[in-house]
Amino acid sequence: MNSGRGVSVDELLDESRGEYLAGIIVNNAHPEYYCTLGENVREETPIYAAPDTATILAEACSAPLRDIEYSDAILEQLVSVDTWTQLVRGMQLHPLPVGHAPGAAGFLLEIPDGTDAHTLFVADECTIRRAAGYSGIGLDLPVAIDSLVLSGATADPFAPALTETLSIVCERAREDATVLVTADEPTGIHAAYLLGHLGKRLGSPFPITVTGRTATLCEQLGYSIPNVTRLPDAPPEKVLTPGTVAIAEPDAPVQGPAGQLFEALADDPEAAVLRLTRGVATPITAAQCMVQSFPWHNYPDPETLATVVEALAPVQVVLAERPTPEAEGIHLPDSFVWSIDDDLVYTLYDGTNWVAPAEIDPDAAQHIRQRATAYHDEPTPSEYELSLPLPVRTGTIDFAAEGLDVEVIQERLLPAESPDGSWRRSLPNGDPAGVDDGNSDDTTRTAEIQTASINTSLASLREQINYIESIVDGQKCQASVIDAGGDVCLFRVQDPPMVFEHGENVTLVLDTAEQVEEATHSEQENGSDPIDTLDEIL
Repeated sequence: MNSGRGVSVDELLDESRGEYLAGIIVNNAHPEYYCTLGENVREETPIYAAPDTATILAEACSAPLRDIEYSDAILEQLVSVDTWTQLVRGMQLHPLPVGHAPGAAGFLLEIPDGTDAHTLFVADECTIRRAAGYSGIGLDLPVAIDSLVLSGATADPFAPALTETLSIVCERAREDATVLVTADEPTGIHAAYLLGHLGKRLGSPFPITVTGRTATLCEQLGYSIPNVTRLPDAPPEKVLTPGTVAIAEPDAPVQGPAGQLFEALADDPEAAVLRLTRGVATPITAAQCMVQSFPWHNYPDPETLATVVEALAPVQVVLAERPTPEAEGIHLPDSFVWSIDDDLVYTLYDGTNWVAPAEIDPDAAQHIRQRATAYHDEPTPSEYELSLPLPVRTGTIDFAAEGLDVEVIQERLLPAESPDGSWRRSLPNGDPAGVDDGNSDDTTRTAEIQTASINTSLASLREQINYIESIVDGQKCQASVIDAGGDVCLFRVQDPPMVFEHGENVTLVLDTAEQVEEATHSEQENGSDPIDTLDEIL
């Protein structure tokens, strides 16, 4: 299930026990889910994915800059699954919607056991929320679930962070900044979908250009998003203009379309680069433009995870991928809960029963088993005439279902709205567009706009200030410069701090000569003694 960082089939399989790779299932097309796929694919081993995830994977394998080994083998063995499909003899799988990302899917596995059948639902990272139009996980599935496998990753509620992030994008575009949003392909599609519809909802949309594979995939997946233009191969000068938003991959703007666009605007102090990251973002400091990183952690919060488990009522819950403490702390009294935070092998089904962890009381385990099951005298799930839901996109935008609070964004942008509620953009001279010069509120409204702009600019400096503070993390000292000859320059620190140790390496941040001259001149004017030393920060 998935082929992420550090996954090695060779290490997982025990050939002495007759184990072999029957198939690879990919839940979604975030790069970390398939980055080692080429290393683990085996000859004639199918790679199963829901249709739109398969489309994104195929496009990634065709990209010249994506470092995926054996991409031809991946393309040849990729299987798009939209119905019951045989995994091995007698065992079938079916995709189900799970929200989280465009095209993402969980997989329901039907496992035969004589005349009975057991079900294993690998939902992985799931949300009840929609994701760029794709339905969230269903809480009323028409089949009973015996074992539910979920990612143990949880996060604080995503909706407020989503609303905040898109608010900032709108604010920067409204201020006529050139805005570049960088993200992986599924996240870029997700952001473009919400921003395009949001601009329409606000009444006066800003132009959005999607580039690179993200643009190609928007077309392949059938998206028609208001205010969004798809230009896969456009040069930077055609994409980067003030008051517009460009979206490109990858999230780290060091290569690909995002890298090209970042290079073109890095020296523009009025530009803004907003990175939508799924992991730890490496700071980018060698640029004059504003660079901010926003975690795009579209995971369920612990309460949502508990809601999903309660609704599906499985006998067994497996929290995989090193669960967070919040996930491990969820109280699920009606299911066995395996919280797996290591690489050991566990038996989940022993041929007779779903296995309970050792800490579960035997009487409680028996009660859970009796409560839970079974449809032993019913047809197996694959024989149901009732069709199961598929991970497909709905036709209309629903901001609440997506987790986006439009009212909060409208209130945040209020200084730039006209009395009728539509979004007013400022003219180049700073005056609000569309306001009669005779309006007595002009001065106040303009002041509000300028104040909001200043506040936003100050907020945008926080990340850079935090970075600087991480360097300037000690006391400021004065030192005399000593020329020791032979290209050796010594600094004699006045009143050295006790933390100094002989042979220790320290970092010096030196004032320029002009700054020292200005400081000396200022001290002379103020009547203080001039200094002939350099300031240094340790």
